[in-house]
Amino acid sequence: MQVIWRTIFVFCLACTTLRGMPAQTMTLEKLLDRLEEQGAEVKSMSALLEQKKWTDILQEFDEGEFGRFLFLKKKDQVFLRKEIEDPQLSFLVIADSEVVFFQPLIKQAQKYRLGKNKDKAELLVLGFGTTREALEETYEMELLGEEKVGEIQTWILEMIPRSDKVQAFFSKIVLWIDAHRWIPIQQKLIEPTDDYLLVRFSEVQLNPKLSPSDFKLKLPKGTRIVGLN
Repeated sequence: MQVIWRTIFVFCLACTTLRGMPAQTMTLEKLLDRLEEQGAEVKSMSALLEQKKWTDILQEFDEGEFGRFLFLKKKDQVFLRKEIEDPQLSFLVIADSEVVFFQPLIKQAQKYRLGKNKDKAELLVLGFGTTREALEETYEMELLGEEKVGEIQTWILEMIPRSDKVQAFFSKIVLWIDAHRWIPIQQKLIEPTDDYLLVRFSEVQLNPKLSPSDFKLKLPKGTRIVGLN
C-alpha cells in the first residue's frame, strides 16, 4: 500500500502550477500567492513521465520507469491516471474516490476507497486549488534558488511535512519549477532512509481535452481483485 501512496503523491505534486513572473522578483511569499491564485486555472494536464529510485545504501539508481500521466479536475472530483509502459506495464487510476492499481503481467488489481484512508489525506494536499494557508499549515517551505534541469531554468522549492504521518512516507520534498512556464518539471521525494524517488515530466500539455471516460480502467476477465480497505 505504501508504494501506491507514494505514486499518488507524485501525481498530486505533478499538478501544482504557477503563472509567470520575472525570475529576479521571485520570493517564497509571491510563489505561494501564485499557487493560490492561479492553481484553479488548470483543469487538466497530460505529460510524459520518467521516474527512477535512488537507493542510498547502494548509492545507485534503479533502471527507471517510463510512461505517461493524465490529470482532470471536474467540479469537485479529481481524476488521475498513470500508465507505466517500460519496463513493465502497469496502471494506477484514481476516479470516483477509488484507487485501482492494475498489473497486467500477473493479472492482479488492488482496489480501495480513499474515504477510508483519511489519515493519509495530507498526501493529496498539493496542486488542486490548495490555499496558501493550507500549504503553510502542512509544510515548512523554503525557496532554495535557481538551477538548470537540462536546458530549462528552474526555481527550487523545498517542502518539509509538518505531520509525522506524512513524514513516515517522505521526510522532504523538492520541486523544480520551470521559470518560464511555471510548472514543476521535476520532483524529488525523499524518504526517512534517504532513499528517494526522482520524477521528471516532459511534453507537458495544460488543459488538454479530457473527460472522465479517459480514466475508466477495464479489467480483463480473470483479473484477481485484492481489496485494501
